[in-house]
Amino acid sequence: MTTVSRLNLTIDVLDTPNQPALALTSLTPAQLIEATLQEFQEIEYLGDSPENYRLLKGTTGEALLPEAPLHQQLSDGDRLQLVERSPAHPPAGAAAIKLPVYLRELNSGRVYKLNWLPVIIGRPDHNQPENNLVAVDMSEFETGMRVSRRHAKITGSDDRFYIENLSGNITKVKDKTGQIRTIDAQRQPLRHGDIIHLERSDLALKFIVRPNPADEESQPL
Repeated sequence: MTTVSRLNLTIDVLDTPNQPALALTSLTPAQLIEATLQEFQEIEYLGDSPENYRLLKGTTGEALLPEAPLHQQLSDGDRLQLVERSPAHPPAGAAAIKLPVYLRELNSGRVYKLNWLPVIIGRPDHNQPENNLVAVDMSEFETGMRVSRRHAKITGSDDRFYIENLSGNITKVKDKTGQIRTIDAQRQPLRHGDIIHLERSDLALKFIVRPNPADEESQPL
């Protein structure tokens, strides 16, 4: 057991390696994850929910116990990896994708990782079809009830993505050049950096594909 009050650590934060961290030895890995997410908010695909991440030892790939203090698991100078958790299996009717793909709600900064395709943007409702594909739940936002339960669907494969509108509410996409398209029931291409605007609720989601995925295996929940 270390006698120092802080540990000098290095953390690979997804695709941002070698980040120094001076951590209290009494912290738990769960608390260190929370602090790391707050520190690196400028990484646009990094979420704010600690339960979606875990810390691995950089030398062995062994996962830290989330509630055991750091001083029981680490030594000064250790290197860690912050990696994402992913479901072990996609839901029925969907397929896993290899590239890390995200939607970021621009006003709140809330990040949704898309672990499978197709996914539905909307609000959960067990009385509606394909409820298990609603991976982007907009009901928590102040204007979220203006989003249709089945508002829009993202489909595609590992390198080609598409969006189609499922509702009578207007959905628009603005690309990097500023060109705006209205999305209808006919699927249209969706590219990294495009902004999906759910017009009636005034919610905007940036579509993000990580350009240089880390050489790590996402850990199952």
